[in-house]
Amino acid sequence: MIDRPLWGWAGTVKEFLSESSENWLESLTRHHVLLFNQPPSGSQFGAWKDEHKVLTQSLRDLAIAEPNATKWGIAFEYELPLEGGRRPDVVVLAGQAVVVLEFKQTGALRQSDRDQVIAYARDLMEYHEKSHGKPVTPVLVLTGAKSSQHDPHLHIVEPSSLAKLLLDAAGPGEIILDEWLNSDYQPLPILIAAARKIFQNEPLPAIKRALSAGIPEAVEELGQIVEDAAKNGKRSLAFVTGVPGSGKTLAGLTLVYERVKKMSNATFLSGNGPLVEVLQDALKSRVFVRDLHAYIKSYGLTEKVPSDHVVVFDEAQRAWDAGYMFSKKQVNRSEPDLLIDIGEKIPDWSALVGLVGEGQEIHAGEEAGIAQWNDAVQPSAGRKTWEVHCSERLKSQFSNVTVKTYKHLDLTISLRSHRADSLHEWVVALLAGQISEAARLANKIQAQMFPMYLTRDLDDAKQYLEDRYEGDTQARYGIIASSKSHKLLEKYGVHSDFMATKNVRIAKWFNEPKGHPRSCCELKDVVTEFGCQGLELDFPLIAWSDDMKWQSKSWQFTKFRTRYELEDPEQIRRNAYRVLLTRGRDGFVIFVPPDASMDETEHTLLASGIEVLPSAVQQVAASA
Repeated sequence: MIDRPLWGWAGTVKEFLSESSENWLESLTRHHVLLFNQPPSGSQFGAWKDEHKVLTQSLRDLAIAEPNATKWGIAFEYELPLEGGRRPDVVVLAGQAVVVLEFKQTGALRQSDRDQVIAYARDLMEYHEKSHGKPVTPVLVLTGAKSSQHDPHLHIVEPSSLAKLLLDAAGPGEIILDEWLNSDYQPLPILIAAARKIFQNEPLPAIKRALSAGIPEAVEELGQIVEDAAKNGKRSLAFVTGVPGSGKTLAGLTLVYERVKKMSNATFLSGNGPLVEVLQDALKSRVFVRDLHAYIKSYGLTEKVPSDHVVVFDEAQRAWDAGYMFSKKQVNRSEPDLLIDIGEKIPDWSALVGLVGEGQEIHAGEEAGIAQWNDAVQPSAGRKTWEVHCSERLKSQFSNVTVKTYKHLDLTISLRSHRADSLHEWVVALLAGQISEAARLANKIQAQMFPMYLTRDLDDAKQYLEDRYEGDTQARYGIIASSKSHKLLEKYGVHSDFMATKNVRIAKWFNEPKGHPRSCCELKDVVTEFGCQGLELDFPLIAWSDDMKWQSKSWQFTKFRTRYELEDPEQIRRNAYRVLLTRGRDGFVIFVPPDASMDETEHTLLASGIEVLPSAVQQVAASA
């Protein structure tokens, strides 16, 4: 429980202009010490003094042009609650408008500064109750600039233009400062934090987009299916489908927790080893989240009977087929068949719930998809009667069994990428080679404050991320790459070979902050699609290699030897890049190696709507 103000100084414009700079600075200093347990640096003092000078002059000019502006509210160093100390420099409540100001003591525009203030505005619009429905304007003030710059997504101004901008941005009416400062702020937590909330019996944020995405309704329908199975002694098999980032895993974890609270044993299974490891580490428990393959080995290949009546399993479409099971375990049966066997062993009743992602098959043995589940529940000698529960879109996959359809068991809105709900469609178009369609969708995505960048310089990408999240202890950003990418990437400092990625401590990579040697934020260790599937980063650095490159007007794929023959190796590669491209919450930056063989790939990605990440040299030159 925070028992201190979440801002450094707040009051009306009139109060600010009458406050001494010493008292104002002392208030900001006190807040900084309480927040970080250390005094501000000399450079921070310098920045505050510069900010005070610019604002004092601008607000005096504004008060002359519009006397009512003296009643506006203004807050300095306002902390976004639950965001690890993220705070815009200044928020001005200009009538009914919210203006977010970020000051930089430079004349040079850095892309990371631009995106930082855009993200502040986005999060206030999306998660701050008293800012909902109001115009929120992001403004970057470059105190060393001689002129303002044009940008379609924010205002970039020099000091003498600030007063006019505030006047132009203002809306009629008033926002009550105290109400705004103490407003509810409920950001969408990263999956790992959300899992902690669920199992600590804390409510998840009631975010408008999350509610409209249908997750509570999906959990309720699953609960009804489970209750019906328990009451009537049924064997039920349910599926939740959804696009990447739509909340399938959260829905499954919530169901497991709610069943455990009701004294009905339940477990969450995943064949995704990294997801299991990261969640077990975050929850400090191995009880609720378990490894799917180990569970099958314990209960599907022995006479042992599990105590769980409700079994939720992630990525149901990726379950191993019989051929792959034989090659790995010398058992000529599919994982779906064995899971149905386990469900039938459980006394009296059982409910199995499969979470189904789209285009997520990335391993050998995963290509048979949902068809295996239809085979597993077919009426046969010794097989009990199963009921299938799913959305309308999956109904056609099943035959000779009772199928009941539900409206909310298909999650179609991605929550991972904040407001960028067209991202999944963009990825589909890009991977299908529909570049003009991808470009059309990219315009929407950029307008939704989700930046997508490309660079040929790895150091520029790293510098951008370090600048973008400087001081943000909760941010997670790291390098991800295809598992077949290492031959080319190795030359450019990205170590994505098998041994390098095998040695990554995946729980530490995702869970530890910058400064920990194993953290993703150190931008050293690389994780492949196998390590990041089902998980997320705030801003991934995607290293794109020649295992999937654009050549002669289409995607071309490098052929690789595999121990287990793939039915469609090209689709497996596409799916690997689909996973990589859909991990980001705030955006992503793609590194394309500066190798001539990758030039066409760069041109195609740029044609799809991705923007060039300006280098530090280019940004200084552009601001000169």
